[in-house]
Parts: sequence; C-alpha cells; structure tokens
Amino acid sequence: MYAFSVLEDMPLLPPGKNWRKKHMNKKIRPRIFSVLLAVMLVSMVAVSAVSAQGITGTPTAGSGEPALVIGDSMDVLVAGATSVSDMQASGITEPEELNIPKGIIRYDLVTFDHAALSKQVQSVLPLRIHGKEYQAELHRMDFEQIDDGIDSYEGTIAGVDGSDVLLTTGKNVLVGSVTLGNETFWITPVESRARAEKETSPLHVIYSSQDIENLDRSVVIDYGTLTPPEGYTSTDGSEGLESSTIGLRDQYATVTLLVVTDNQFYQDQSNWKAVAQDIVAEANRQFDRDDIMVALSVMAYTDSRRTQLSSQSDILSNPVAAFERVYPNSDLDLWASDLALYVGGYDADGSAQGLSYGYYPANHRHAWAQMVPDDLWYQGTTHGRRCVSIHELGHLFDTGHQDLDQNRTTPSYRRACQWFDPLPKISVTYSFFNEAMSTTEFSSDNYHGDADHDNARRIRETKWTVANYHS
Repeated sequence: MYAFSVLEDMPLLPPGKNWRKKHMNKKIRPRIFSVLLAVMLVSMVAVSAVSAQGITGTPTAGSGEPALVIGDSMDVLVAGATSVSDMQASGITEPEELNIPKGIIRYDLVTFDHAALSKQVQSVLPLRIHGKEYQAELHRMDFEQIDDGIDSYEGTIAGVDGSDVLLTTGKNVLVGSVTLGNETFWITPVESRARAEKETSPLHVIYSSQDIENLDRSVVIDYGTLTPPEGYTSTDGSEGLESSTIGLRDQYATVTLLVVTDNQFYQDQSNWKAVAQDIVAEANRQFDRDDIMVALSVMAYTDSRRTQLSSQSDILSNPVAAFERVYPNSDLDLWASDLALYVGGYDADGSAQGLSYGYYPANHRHAWAQMVPDDLWYQGTTHGRRCVSIHELGHLFDTGHQDLDQNRTTPSYRRACQWFDPLPKISVTYSFFNEAMSTTEFSSDNYHGDADHDNARRIRETKWTVANYHS
C-alpha cells in the first residue's frame, strides 16, 4: 500500500492492529526539506463588495486590490485578507466557519456571476493579473461519461509562453489555477454545503503560490508498498500480462474511474464533485502525455454510500481498506470502472496523506487521498489535493518513489526524480509533498527524469493491464 506525505520512504505493514499501532495512531513529525524560498507578509487593506469591473490601476502592497480578476463579473468582498478579523470587519458573517486552506497568509474573498462566467469560459475569458489585462484561450476537456453540469477547461494566456490555465466550473462553483511566470493563483470554494445552499453566489478565495507559509516544510504522502492479504497475485506475477501488450504501448488506453467521497467531505464542501473533477482534470493532463498515452474516463462521482463509508470502524486507521470494503471490485465492475479514487474529508491517523496497495493486477484497484489539512504541514490546498491524488493513482500503475521499495528490486527505473528550475522540484511520486517543490508530473526520460527515473515508462508498460480490470 502506498501513502503520500514527507519523511523517507518506509514500507507500510499489512492492515491490522500492528499496522495501526506503528503507523496510524500518532502523527510523526516530518523531516524538513529546505526549498530556499521566503514569503513576504504584506499589509493589505480589506475592501467590501467591490465589483471587479470597478477596480482600476496597478495593485501595490497595501492597496487592497486583488492580484487576479477572473472574467467581467467577479465581485471582491475582501481583498488582501490575512485573518478572520479582516473578514469580520468587512461584514462577512461567521467567517471562522469558512474552509480557508491551512497556511494561506493572504487571500481575496470573492464571488462570481457563474452564468456569465460560464459563457466567457467557453469563448474568451478576460483576466487581470497585477493590473495588466490578459485573455485566456481555453478548450473544454472531455473525460467524463456523465452530464452533471460540471465542466473543465484548460489552456493558456494568449501570447504568454509557459502560462497555464485549468478551471472547473459548475453551478455556483469555480475551482482551478492560473499560472503566469513563477506565480500560480489558486481558486477554491470555501463554504460548507449547508451554508452555500443559502447563498445565490457562494464564497470563494483566490490566493497566490507566493502567499503560502512554510514553503520549506514537507509532509509524507506514503511509506511504500503495503503487503496485500494472502492469496493476492504479486506484481512480479504480472509480467506475462505486460509482455502481451507490448505492441499496444504506443496507443491510447482508456482507464475508467469511479470517484467517491465520505459524509464529512460531502458536508464540508459546497460542491465536492467540482473539487474532485479539478483533480481528475489535472490527472488527465499528466497521464495524457505523449510518452504515457492514458485517458482517465470518469464513470461517476458518487456519494451514494457516504454514510456507510464514514461509519466504518477503520475509516481513520486504514481508509483504503474501509473504501475497498464498501466499494468492492464487484461493484466497480457494475460501474464499469477499472479504478476507484476516494477523496476523503477526514484527517486520518498517522502522517500519511494517501494510501493504495499499488500494482496488484485486478485485485487492488482502490486509492485514497486526503483532502483536508492535518496537524503537521499538509495544508489541503488545491495543489496538495492534486498531487496526493495523482501520486496514489500512479501507484496503481506501478510507479515508485525516489528510492526502490524494500520489498521490490525491479524494475529499477520506476522511480521519481528531482531537478532544479532553478529551485528544487520533484516529480509527483516522490514519497513526500512540499507545496513549492512538488509537481503533478511523472518522471520521464523525455522531460524531467532519465533512464533510471522513468515513471512514464512503467505506466506505459502496465496501462493495458489496468485498462482491462473491469469485467
């Protein structure tokens, strides 16, 4: 089983009381990884109910003007907030109830006219970044087998090399990111379901990658492969299956996916499905690379068993085992799903932020990723959620950490990698997560990686086995 957080790579024990005792009953303080980044706190003035259309000039420190304006109908309720008191002073009721990501030291509290925004996303989306006007050129992504009114769009800022935009929209919700230069802006809803249902336009926050504290801290994702229960086929026993698909490795494989949640995340989010879709959208961009060629196709986002899942006795000690019990492989087959991802609303015991058994063909097809902060350094940001989820999905295709698993010696090239750009960066299957260092990409001999650090190759070799899981 795999777990996503920031210590060294350690093997997980099988499910049971010993596994829980050693790894899940207490939080482990992670080793700190220096990133050589500094965050400057700036004093900002809160403003109340200012329309984006009325904001002019170039924002400066202390001006209270938002660094990012999306579309023509974004309303800024509080700009440059640094505390709950800033929101209270601007008339926001019970701001302590909002799900502001942990560690965000400055953010703008905003609302959108979602009907107008939806139309602009489908044509030309105006952006204002640090006072300068841009346009985002986007196209709709198509990776679902459902029509739920939630859509994802990806693209770039016109005329700006290296820019990136990924937005997921739905009724009264916007989730995503806008990257320009070395700065990424993150957009996320922050109200609970009950609170948002009372609003015509629910609250969102926009924050910058430069306004996240503890950028030099890391947290463990997982500890390595968990030995599965007796009777399960080992990874090495799948070599015959992999060799039979050699001629298909340069063709696209469609892997179907079921996404579920628990009662806590369902209640805490105004629209948990949009949050989950943002994750799958980014996962698709990474699996879709030319040297991998996997299309993740969502069959359903379901919360139909959220109460049953939440009531499992081991939901905190071993969430992946609880998940597999409530949604067994036979039910994944009914959903025509090869794999299943559980986006969890509980802070599980231990330091791990994600878990999966890894690549045991047809027997283990489940992964869990924690969506909420823990009491260490995991902040539950949009970026963190993407990284942890993609990390665990990658393990289901037999990707490895930066070091070889203690109970696995082959293939050696399935490892994550580190590079400098110019500061340290790590690929998504590193055993730890760091807000500034971590990326969502797999290691590859074609971009970041080499012949000994090539997650992409391993996914390419296993993808057809995974794509044929459901019966």
